[in-house]
Amino acid sequence: LLTEMENICYSGTKLNVDYYIDEVLDESKQDEIYDYFLNSETDSIEEAMSNLSDFSEDDVRLMRIKFLSEYAN
Repeated sequence: LLTEMENICYSGTKLNVDYYIDEVLDESKQDEIYDYFLNSETDSIEEAMSNLSDFSEDDVRLMRIKFLSEYAN
C-alpha cells in the first residue's frame, strides 16, 4: 500500500494522510522526520533509515509521502 501511495505522489497527485500519521506518530516525532526531509539532498529511504534509526521504515515512508505531497507536488 505504501508503495502505491508513493507512486501516486510521484505522479503528481497530492495525498492527505495527516489523519493517519497523527494516530501513529506524535507531533515531535513527525517534526523530526519532516525536518530530516526538508534538509536532506535526497528522498532515499535507505539514506533516511541510516539517519533516522529510531523510527520504523513504515513511519519514515509515511512522512516522506506527506513531504512529497506538500513540497514536490
